[in-house]
Amino acid sequence: MRLRQIEVFYAIMTTGSLRKAAEVLHVSQPAASKVLRYAEHSLGFALFERKGGRLVPTREAQIMLPHVNAIFGKLSDLRRLTHNLRYARDGHSIRVGCVPSLGLSLIPRVVRSYCASHPDTDVTIDTLHGSEIVSRIFNHDLDLGVVFGHYSREGLTAQHIGDIPLVLIDKEMKNGPVALTDIDRHRYLGLSEKDPTADLLDIALDEAGVTMTPAIRVRTHFMAAELVRLGVGCAIVDALTVLHHPGLPRPCALSPSLNITCTVLYRADYALSHISRDLLVLMQDELDGDLNKLNEII
Repeated sequence: MRLRQIEVFYAIMTTGSLRKAAEVLHVSQPAASKVLRYAEHSLGFALFERKGGRLVPTREAQIMLPHVNAIFGKLSDLRRLTHNLRYARDGHSIRVGCVPSLGLSLIPRVVRSYCASHPDTDVTIDTLHGSEIVSRIFNHDLDLGVVFGHYSREGLTAQHIGDIPLVLIDKEMKNGPVALTDIDRHRYLGLSEKDPTADLLDIALDEAGVTMTPAIRVRTHFMAAELVRLGVGCAIVDALTVLHHPGLPRPCALSPSLNITCTVLYRADYALSHISRDLLVLMQDELDGDLNKLNEII
């Protein structure tokens, strides 16, 4: 099948009619019908049956559809890639992805500082989970990714910018440091297994001989903190979330202490733009300032 024939087939399958397919493709209905006939002739089997003025997909068409979906997924990726490459050339735009906790604490202040002195720069920020950020960096959808945890991938540069303390927030616990064995396991709010912090905590809990089976698990530190604020239970989260989430109880340090790495990711085969380099400097400055504040309250 030629690409045009695949386009007509896909348009009919997704819109449900030849008329709507022709409208989507900006061609006349007879022209779309002609392409469909040629496609069926070249294949040697029918793609649709005509029933009561409707086109009903044949069994063969249904089998082909997942493969055609994959083709159009790749075409969509290609269009997005060429768009990204086109608009990255002017040097006045940047796309940053960050995990939700940093999107509610560190990154907005960094962007505010940068845009104050560079008002003509187009900045796009996405809050995503780590695996999504890595995928989008490789697909040229993001220039920088800011994540928690260690990432080792071929073709990916991971730059360490700081170690963020993990802290316990619990309305019923006034002073720290707190041993993992002293945490109320019945009120403990867990993090999703996909969170790098959860992996770190699982190892620490195993070493301490503590078994936690939380009834509530969340995917973001911010959600865990908000549940604590509402009195639902207690949680271990990164200290930046606590620093920038009003209304929380005073955080308690852990004993032994636990830290999660804060890492900036970017493609290894691309030189950092001047905007990326400037943002990295601002990130480091903002993070260092936050860590100094944390030393005063933990």
